[in-house]
Amino acid sequence: MQTTKLTGALLLWTSSVLFFVVPGICQAGADKAATAGIEMTGSDLFSTRGWNSRQVTILGFRLGMNWPEAQEHARVRHFSLIQLGVAGREPPECNGQGWCQVCETKLHCDGPSLEFGKTGEIVEMSIGNVPDFVPKDVRLRAIQRQFKGATREFFDKYSKDLRLKLLGPESSHVSTAHNDSEYVEYTYRELGLILEITGCPNQSAENSCSGLELRFVPPSSLQ
Repeated sequence: MQTTKLTGALLLWTSSVLFFVVPGICQAGADKAATAGIEMTGSDLFSTRGWNSRQVTILGFRLGMNWPEAQEHARVRHFSLIQLGVAGREPPECNGQGWCQVCETKLHCDGPSLEFGKTGEIVEMSIGNVPDFVPKDVRLRAIQRQFKGATREFFDKYSKDLRLKLLGPESSHVSTAHNDSEYVEYTYRELGLILEITGCPNQSAENSCSGLELRFVPPSSLQ
């Protein structure tokens, strides 16, 4: 009888420990996941709660990454980094200043664009969709095909309703017209996100045929 009571007491104590400890472990894991980097080609960014641009990575590149880190990351992943906005037949390699493009090869550059600031750190990352009118082989290689879930849907089937559903109301926006096309820039300050939409000719900017670009910047830069 004494043995039975002891065994019952041990089982009760073990259950109590599990009741209090396991939820704590699970919560710690959830908190860690919430603050860890969110790779756009591996996770559904727009279905993740509480994210901001500081957590986002695109092909492993992130805001705040310095030039030596970016060089080493590109070397390990066999990427090329080329300078943008430089005239010439063959674009020069990136030097850690201004805008650079991430390329799998020099003929295949659909990775993110990275802006390096004065201190040699990435201060902005941008990635755009590939419109339907480009050649099929280019569309099949597009990085947006690696995005997941709602994020992939955002790139493939953009609409105003989808934007509001996934991102919510914008902090501010600017709309301009150029020839027959409408251009709209939405700013989401807390997310550190600027969304640029270029409408198709003679159509509203917010539909699935529009060109779109996501620009990730430090949230503090938008305050």
